[in-house]
Amino acid sequence: MNRPPRRRLHPEARKLEIVEAAERLLQANGGRARVEDVVREAGVAKGTFFLYFPTWDDLLETIRQRLVSQFDTAYPLPTEVEGPVDWPGLVESQALAFIEFTLSRRGVGEAVFHSDFAERRPLADHAIHRLAAVIRAGQEAEAFGPVDPDATGRLLYAVIHEAADAVAGCGDRAAVQGALQHVLRRTLAP
Repeated sequence: MNRPPRRRLHPEARKLEIVEAAERLLQANGGRARVEDVVREAGVAKGTFFLYFPTWDDLLETIRQRLVSQFDTAYPLPTEVEGPVDWPGLVESQALAFIEFTLSRRGVGEAVFHSDFAERRPLADHAIHRLAAVIRAGQEAEAFGPVDPDATGRLLYAVIHEAADAVAGCGDRAAVQGALQHVLRRTLAP
């Protein structure tokens, strides 16, 4: 059997091919993808996979960091330089963005945030710290009441995450999002 010659790629481009192949499979199949599936999808040898990712968990770690970075890039937080900020509106828009982002990447998210991998390699509380930072900034602007930003950020993240799960479970999206907005406003009210 004559195979077409494999095209030469820069190592980072080859690594990205593997990551994107894994993301497609995880999106379609959740955590049921295996190394064999990924190398087939990426069109690389198994040895090439292990050159870039010594373990399956290393691949999942890369994908998880990529998801976090994609969210941060797609939904950046404002800076003081940009002018006045609608802090309550920002929290609500970030929460709704999280729901949308989570739903659009459900299979991948299950594999990297809700699997035995996530238990073996817990993610630092990036989303919680991000939310707590917004609460602190909103308090400094006197837009939020005197709540503990870290504890409140943790609890609100749990509520936002549960809202995403409720919508994914075929819940009434408008009702869930309306209830979420109500909880956010009441919790952070000055």
